Amino acid sequence: MLDDKQTQLNLRVSDQLRSQYPIIMPWRRPCPQKILIVTDGYSGQFLNGSFNNYYFGLSAVIDTLLDQTDYYVSFKLTLAHRQIDSNKPAGPITSPAYQRYGPNFENFRFNAAANDIKTGKVFNINDYDQIWLFGVRDNVDDVQKLSDLELPILTEWMENGGGVFATGDHADLGASLCGRVPRVSKMRKWSVAQNPPSPVGLDRHDTLDNGHDDIYTFDDESDDIPMKISPKYYNNIAWHPFFGKKHPHPVLCGKDGVIDILPDHPHEGEIIAENLVVINQNLVNGNPEFPQIAGNDFRPEVIARAHVKGDHTNQSDTNKGAANAKTFGAIGAYDGYRTDVGRVVVDSTWHHWFDVNLIGRPVAYLNTPPYDQTNPKTQGFLASPQGIVAYNRIQNYFINVGLWLAPKSDRLCMLKGLLWTYVMKTPFVERFKIDMPIIQFGSYAYDALGRIAGQCNVRSWIFDVYPIEVKKSFEEMRIKLPDTCLTCPPEELLEIYALGAMTKNLLELAYKLQDEKEGNEKLEKMITKEIDERTVNGLQEGYNLMVRDLTKSIKLTTEHLSKASKVDCVTSITRRFPRAK
Repeated sequence: MLDDKQTQLNLRVSDQLRSQYPIIMPWRRPCPQKILIVTDGYSGQFLNGSFNNYYFGLSAVIDTLLDQTDYYVSFKLTLAHRQIDSNKPAGPITSPAYQRYGPNFENFRFNAAANDIKTGKVFNINDYDQIWLFGVRDNVDDVQKLSDLELPILTEWMENGGGVFATGDHADLGASLCGRVPRVSKMRKWSVAQNPPSPVGLDRHDTLDNGHDDIYTFDDESDDIPMKISPKYYNNIAWHPFFGKKHPHPVLCGKDGVIDILPDHPHEGEIIAENLVVINQNLVNGNPEFPQIAGNDFRPEVIARAHVKGDHTNQSDTNKGAANAKTFGAIGAYDGYRTDVGRVVVDSTWHHWFDVNLIGRPVAYLNTPPYDQTNPKTQGFLASPQGIVAYNRIQNYFINVGLWLAPKSDRLCMLKGLLWTYVMKTPFVERFKIDMPIIQFGSYAYDALGRIAGQCNVRSWIFDVYPIEVKKSFEEMRIKLPDTCLTCPPEELLEIYALGAMTKNLLELAYKLQDEKEGNEKLEKMITKEIDERTVNGLQEGYNLMVRDLTKSIKLTTEHLSKASKVDCVTSITRRFPRAK
């Protein structure tokens, strides 16, 4: 319970921060993630990717990224079509619709010095942090495939830490753009030679939920009911495995819990199982495609699986007929951070991302009445309150992909912005007292930040910015049955101590601001410098304090238990509880 004087001080600091918002925030702008989104297709035909609102459109994803309101990150998008976006917005390039949904480049090639249609700037791959590939054209040997001149450019960029997302659909859809991309090509079935799933037949990857009736129809993919997926779970460190917690991959760690749903579709592609990924090949530059360090088998992994339900029969499924029940890889990830290359995420289908599966189906493609705009399937997840809740969780997945693929150098930037903006500026500051224990500071911050960015993301950022030796030391403490390690600290302990020390350091800066009389320019420079120093110093202080307190606790526990170990329990118990006559 804070005393009145301390409470008033905290409130003044909070008010000061609110009043200084226009001054403070320019220096602490969100960490920008510049993403190049590339699609392709058959210009003028139905099967053509688009950035506008269309059957195979990405307008919902674009809106999700551009309209997200978390201040610690912002997404800057450049849109490139390898042919012509036949469905781009009409009107002048300067119109709001074209500026948001129109392509920056058409007939795009990575090796071409093309001018951005919107800005006039010449394309340079090094201007981007991430590249997202939505491959629509089939055939890995397509005449318009990613060429031999383009591959070395993309490869070098990935080797330097650039993050890649890639997806296609059933059969070899997507192979033209993605089928030869380093690492991507080994993580998902793209080409005919890899035996990708067919769009028809018993073995198709049909994830449709039959919606609001007992019959499967094609347009069930556009209703407000998502499919359930099964995320992979990872064990947290604990003193015994039976008492351990688990968490999903950060890509599937939502603000409101695990993201275990996706839009459904009647014929998806497939992510390749970990043990079947070919990892012993070299890139065009001679470097290993999947670098290995000190014998560690750093492989991509399937982080979520999707399911084909067992009730597809020729009677229940009027769309494609009977299908075999099965489980298959839906999302894959490769953590290139561990070997100093870029990260990769792959998805079994772009139907998890396209407008038709998110915000509704065009009337012309409805399979069930009424065949007009009153059909809720023309609104997708937006058709009902429960659909909107599901859509929000799916949008969280899109944003998480952008967070996880961010270059390693941007992780600390995001952590700084998240801490300052949400812990210092919001009313959380009113809960703090400068002499509170570090672990109390950290517990408040851990709870608050987890509600904003997801606790898995907060954990990921903290361990990504610590030296690799810190992460390795925790990994080495992972225990397996039947072993027990009563003194092995869980990861959460370091997270709480680190957040606690950083939060306390930033709170001291907030108090300092209340007496700041300098002009705006000097204030900005001072804050910029101090926020960096206090955050980094907090990481070190948090680690040192955890080690100090843990060492002290082990010593104290050992002393007390050693005294008790000298007691003859058998004699004492027998004397106090004699056997009944």
